[in-house]
Amino acid sequence: MAGLYLHIPFCNKKCLYCDFFSGNQLYLIDNYVDALIKEMSLRHEYIEDSFLDTIYFGGGTPSLLSEIHLAKLFSSIHKNFRVRSDAEITIECNPENINMTYVDYLFSMGINRISLGIQFLNNAILEKYNRNHSKEVIFDALEYIERSSFSNLSVDLIYSVPEIDQKEVSLSLNQLFNYNIKHVSAYSLTIASDTQLFWKIKAGIFKENNEDQFLSQYQVIYDFLVAKGFKQYEISNFALEGFYSRHNLAYWNQIPYIGVGVSSHSYNHKSRQWNHKNIKKYIRDLSGSEGNVCYEVEQLSNNQIYNEYIILKLRTFQGLSRNFISSNFDYNIINHFDTKMKLLKNRGHFIFENDLIIPKESDLVISDFLADILMY
Repeated sequence: MAGLYLHIPFCNKKCLYCDFFSGNQLYLIDNYVDALIKEMSLRHEYIEDSFLDTIYFGGGTPSLLSEIHLAKLFSSIHKNFRVRSDAEITIECNPENINMTYVDYLFSMGINRISLGIQFLNNAILEKYNRNHSKEVIFDALEYIERSSFSNLSVDLIYSVPEIDQKEVSLSLNQLFNYNIKHVSAYSLTIASDTQLFWKIKAGIFKENNEDQFLSQYQVIYDFLVAKGFKQYEISNFALEGFYSRHNLAYWNQIPYIGVGVSSHSYNHKSRQWNHKNIKKYIRDLSGSEGNVCYEVEQLSNNQIYNEYIILKLRTFQGLSRNFISSNFDYNIINHFDTKMKLLKNRGHFIFENDLIIPKESDLVISDFLADILMY
């Protein structure tokens, strides 16, 4: 199994909190799509002979791609890769790009999962954080998807925003669940360095939420979704049984994947590589008869592989495998793991089931703290 990620780095407007690589040079989309096609033809052997189990269009705003763009990209995907007949194929969409014709076209192309970037259901907050749609447009988009053939809808939400209280979080959830949502990604508002939000907070224009608000709103979301039958299968992700994101699970289970496009990452168990962040250079480098991709590579040491395993597994309820660690790492790492795990067990962390060491619900919200102790 393997995954394919296509980065679409274009947005009409940049959200204040966003630290993903994107820009508003929409006039470059046609040439960028051609460059993606060229990169796939050059790098398809990166994942060797594996079938694609997941394809993910991320961004940026992939729903800015036209029907012609998508047709060209899917033609290239099927030319360069072997795609499983039941592959999960996801596209991230912004509500303002959604209409009935577009949704039907997405489905006709084989896309079977939409991830809709809602974030907030408050028009003042949507405008303040530079989102390009209103609450009314969000509900229109949900109506279109509801009337379509799609049966796998995920929504993205942001909580722990200073101007939004627990009551409004609860009201938003109740409004959203008039629709047939199968997956929810709920993220606490993150203040990444060098985002517009970071500098506005530094200037005193915006303020941060406090930890009590974060925990109380997290609990509102958790209680609501669990009552609806959702399982929390990762810190920020909840889904009905059978609708866990295979793309997400592949990443947390360290399944190989190839990323194409500017700033995209690839992983093949032994190394990581990432493309540079310059759209015009990316297009220029791939426009010649030969073409090349400018990227950097990091060969992973045993310590890094161990640390990544710890970090990723502690985000999920799948748990750590003591047998996996003892079979794949040297004595020093195994001894370190056993010593630190004994310490954490004595402090009341984790559930121990035969070979598996599974985070408790209370462990998930402090997974970074626990990982820091276990890392070598």
